[in-house]
Amino acid sequence: MSLITRYIIQHFFAAVGVSLVAFVGIFTVVDLIGQLVKFLDRDVSAYHIALYYLYSLPYIVVLTIPVSMLLASLFTFGQLAKYGELTAMKASGLSLYRLQYPMLLASMLVSAAVFTAGQWIVPEANMKRDDIKSDHVERLSRESYSIRNNIFFRGENGRQYFFRVYNGHRREATGVLVSEFREGAIVKTIIAEKLAWSDVGWTLRSGTQRVFYPRGALRSSTLFDSLEVSSWAERPEDFEKAQKRPESMNYNELNQYIYNVQRGGGDVQGYLVDLYLKIAFPCANIIIVLFGGALASHVRRSGAALGFAMSIGICFLYWGLLRIAQALGHAGTLTPLVAAWGPNLIFGLIGLLLLLRAPK
Repeated sequence: MSLITRYIIQHFFAAVGVSLVAFVGIFTVVDLIGQLVKFLDRDVSAYHIALYYLYSLPYIVVLTIPVSMLLASLFTFGQLAKYGELTAMKASGLSLYRLQYPMLLASMLVSAAVFTAGQWIVPEANMKRDDIKSDHVERLSRESYSIRNNIFFRGENGRQYFFRVYNGHRREATGVLVSEFREGAIVKTIIAEKLAWSDVGWTLRSGTQRVFYPRGALRSSTLFDSLEVSSWAERPEDFEKAQKRPESMNYNELNQYIYNVQRGGGDVQGYLVDLYLKIAFPCANIIIVLFGGALASHVRRSGAALGFAMSIGICFLYWGLLRIAQALGHAGTLTPLVAAWGPNLIFGLIGLLLLLRAPK
């Protein structure tokens, strides 16, 4: 690694660190002020408030890293230009592309770190934060906390469960579909209005049981008013823990969840958008740094205040575009791939155009 590369990376990471601390602090203080009345009304202890924001920290860091990276790229180029170092480097034969290379390399490392955090740290922290919110802030009753919608669960012996509504307190479900698979082929389906747990096992009510040949042809179809099943290994507590929000799953868990939903015949459009975003959002750091470096080459000797304002404005536009695309993807207006990667593509193309037109 050359001296100039190390020099630029040191300046860049120093700026990222300062920016990240500032933005995380601002985000936390603003959120705390917004929720302070609720904390006081619910008599939430200072310990649980501190714990709530401690578990929120990984998510906040991941959320604010892009704006910190953009501000750092603007600040780094601004400082080099301010003290004449940028002119000296160009006079020695270094092109703008060569000067931007260290920051792009750093952004790739940050993107990899963000993806890793999204795999292991953020989902676990989000679950613990949500538990604190449910138990100590919202103070949900056991019954309301146990009611879950659109449950998909992969059981033993090839069973796939889908419930429209599952009530963990009453240990019953409505809108039931149970599918059994053997060697990748469906062998049995049970559709029932209700599923309830008792001492003898599960009881299905008002439904239809269909049995299929290995190649998928229908073998038999039977209507029933009541069907008792004692051989299923799944118990009520298994279904209570089944439902996770996409942001509380890592990439592999969400991918497996989508597979289960597809096997059960459910709609996976919104889940695919969230799955692709788990890769697209970390890669946004590379796009943002490319955009910021190209923009900084057009803005000479920009001050810290201007850089801060530009960073907030650009990241606000990016975040707004990302949310709009995500909503359109969930609604089915955009394909999941376009909804997740569209904002990156738009900002990446703008950054490349700015870079090509920048003075070299």
